[in-house]
Amino acid sequence: MSASPYSVEQRAAAHGPEVVLRDSAAHTTAVVLPNAGFNCWRFTLAPKDGVPVEFLAGPADPAALGKGGSGFGWPILFPFPNRVAKGEFTFGGRTCRLPPRPGMSHAIHGFVNTRPWRVKETAANGDGASVTGVTDTDLNDGLKEHWPWPCRLTVTYRLKGLSLVMIAVAENLGKERMPFGFGVHPYHPLPLTAAGARARCEVRVPCREKLELTPDCIPTGQRLPAAEWMQFRAIGDAKLDDVFTSTQVDAKGSACVLRDADSKWDVTMHADAGFKHWVVYAPPQRSVICFEPYTCVTDAFNLHARGVADTGFAVLEPGKPWRGVVTMRVSRP
Repeated sequence: MSASPYSVEQRAAAHGPEVVLRDSAAHTTAVVLPNAGFNCWRFTLAPKDGVPVEFLAGPADPAALGKGGSGFGWPILFPFPNRVAKGEFTFGGRTCRLPPRPGMSHAIHGFVNTRPWRVKETAANGDGASVTGVTDTDLNDGLKEHWPWPCRLTVTYRLKGLSLVMIAVAENLGKERMPFGFGVHPYHPLPLTAAGARARCEVRVPCREKLELTPDCIPTGQRLPAAEWMQFRAIGDAKLDDVFTSTQVDAKGSACVLRDADSKWDVTMHADAGFKHWVVYAPPQRSVICFEPYTCVTDAFNLHARGVADTGFAVLEPGKPWRGVVTMRVSRP
């Protein structure tokens, strides 16, 4: 019997502990930071006879490797993705006030991407190399102080071949219904290698419309056409921070694709059918692009309360977990 190509290593680094997932047959590696929001900050292909390719972008500030955040790797956004306007919403007769990000008037990206998680288990078997982490109200001071509903989030990363899968399970641990949203914010280098150029990279987004936004990125509730992104389109000098909706979702879900013809690699972010909205972020100040699958749009709690339709607003019932799957696949075009 041949040895398994899959392995898991837990190791110490200057910025804190790391969990390293490897597939030696595919020459792929993923590195997860338990103490920094359970962020998977590297997904690397390093063939023996070729140049390594990094499919996730590291932080602009190396100090973030120790404290996490939403600016690198694969950040996890829970119990809400993106912004809550003025850090305030009302649900079930209760007004919930959330702390705004410093320098911003809105709360953003939840409470789990800057806090330590607990590593629950690791595995290396026929399904690949995996690590599972947990955060909850008892472990997470942000959830404990600012989120009125006790809850738990369990996330597994599984590496197999040229795919990195995330499986997320959210649980309401209380007795009342809990509003919630989930999203991820993976950063991809743009271009993927030094052989490419940002302007020549192509993008495809599976959405017919996007939401009109205020200057500080809060949806007004109005929709704008965006079907031009449904076919591969060179990004050129476009700067994106858009909330896409009217997503073409089939039984398996939907996907955004980055194609770097110069490096001859595609990156596909696929989300299951529970994710019906995407944010695409390509800022002017960094050579990165993010395909962010969301269960609900930005500020969905407040939009829903105003009667805006198709926001993805959802509640988590006690004892009825939610499960979502997001997969990053790399391939030759």
